[in-house]
Amino acid sequence: MNMNEQKSGIVFRGVGIGSGCTAGPLRFLEQRESGAVASPHKIRTPHEELERLHSAIEKTRKALLLLQEKARSEIGAAEAEIFAIHAMLLTDEDFSEGLDAAILDGASAEVAVETTVRTYCDMLKGLNDPYLSARAADMGDIAQQLLHHLSGAQSSMENPSEERYILVARDLTPSQTMVLEKERLLGFVTFEGSSNSHTAILARAMGIPALVGVGEIDLDHNGKMGLLDAANGSLTVAPSAEEQRAFYERQGKASEIAKEHERYLRSLINKPAITRGGHRMLIYANVGGEEEASSALLNGADGIGLLRSELLYLSLDRYPSEEELLQNYLRIVSRMQGKRIVIRTLDIGADKQIDYFDLKPEENPALGFRGIRICLAREQVFKTQLRAILRASACGNISLMLPMVVSVEEVRASRRILEECKAELRREGVRYDEGLEFGIMIETPAAAVMSEELAKEVDFFSVGTNDLLQYTLAADRQNPSLTSLCEENSEPVLRLIGHAAQAIHQRGGWIGICGELAADLRLTQRFADMEIDELSVSVPYLLGLREKVTECK
Repeated sequence: MNMNEQKSGIVFRGVGIGSGCTAGPLRFLEQRESGAVASPHKIRTPHEELERLHSAIEKTRKALLLLQEKARSEIGAAEAEIFAIHAMLLTDEDFSEGLDAAILDGASAEVAVETTVRTYCDMLKGLNDPYLSARAADMGDIAQQLLHHLSGAQSSMENPSEERYILVARDLTPSQTMVLEKERLLGFVTFEGSSNSHTAILARAMGIPALVGVGEIDLDHNGKMGLLDAANGSLTVAPSAEEQRAFYERQGKASEIAKEHERYLRSLINKPAITRGGHRMLIYANVGGEEEASSALLNGADGIGLLRSELLYLSLDRYPSEEELLQNYLRIVSRMQGKRIVIRTLDIGADKQIDYFDLKPEENPALGFRGIRICLAREQVFKTQLRAILRASACGNISLMLPMVVSVEEVRASRRILEECKAELRREGVRYDEGLEFGIMIETPAAAVMSEELAKEVDFFSVGTNDLLQYTLAADRQNPSLTSLCEENSEPVLRLIGHAAQAIHQRGGWIGICGELAADLRLTQRFADMEIDELSVSVPYLLGLREKVTECK
């Protein structure tokens, strides 16, 4: 245990995450919630155990995809990839074979999960690499979720009281971190963990003061006052009055500076984001549903630059009906009060798999059957969504865009189906917006290179920089060993964006950016120079981006 006795308070030291400080009562997370422990289970036949296991794997995969969308909407695309990596680990061939082999050897599904994950974790920890050792926590997160689905139990992170608190746990998994009660959580402290962990990455992005790797803290401290200072990596338990006064003084000064900046940012809401050179950039939000839409509006979004329409598909165990899709869109339309909403048509495949689509396993799903390719191959599924979007357009300012385009032929085929849907609605006497904007995502090098030809077919482009970056650099953005390569080599992508911007502007259309690079304030000036018309980011980045645009030349 790493602690030093003080006159009053007991100081625990660890690695601080972020620079915030906070004070409040400590609340210990029950051990059974923070670890993966299998409950006793009567072993059935190997076939029945395999069925239970595969059902739990599918439920866990769906839960991870929903967490990915939640993280993408609330925090950002980079942090959301943590859950895409978890989903990828879950379906890893060696891992799956290990689970199946354990069951065929006579183990229950629960024991198979525990033993297989323990083997993986021991291997990773034995490599003496801090980054790989931190990945063992990811395997533990997967195991915990599998065991919960096998048992049918629901893990609760709820606080029975209304008080705000500092959470203390042996460790927290990324999935637990994502569902913490943000309204009452002041910060968290973990006995284990490191600054390289995915939980630490999420904490930074969410702005939660945290301290990891402090060693054991006795349960007797549960409910006592704690002073958490992430800047100097300390937690003071049961502090003296003098320690509290000094702490609150530091906290007050930091808080006042933060509040002053927040007041300034809030003053920018509803003011146009115009560079000093006079170029206006619309600041839009990337959202997955109506709650995020409301948050976007409260934070001054000029509109929605990317509505991820697949979220409803991911949440169901069947295809949604036209009426269900329509009502979903109308709820978002009502929230946005006439502001533009750009709906991306169904984009599944790659890291977003849906079991009832019955897609075949692929060697390289990122380069496989996904996005517009699925929609064109399954025309009725596509038409159901297009009809719902058209009907919703009669009630709001809606634009439609296609994902994963690589050719003019795909755009023309999609427009043909769209025109068929319009003709059907006219015959039925159903209203829609005759001037509905029709656009595509530029997220493949092929689309960027062919942007002059594609610009003749559409009203706008929206650049998905996440996929464009990985396809341009031939670097899997979900591969942690390639993170620095992707972060340090954006120039080829920026040149492709500039080429696309010039092409669409020459045809009188507009261009936006809805990928992760839109939130990179180091690139805002570059985008202004290209005369990019719109930047769409996760809600937490809206106000900071608006401020940055006003500072550009």
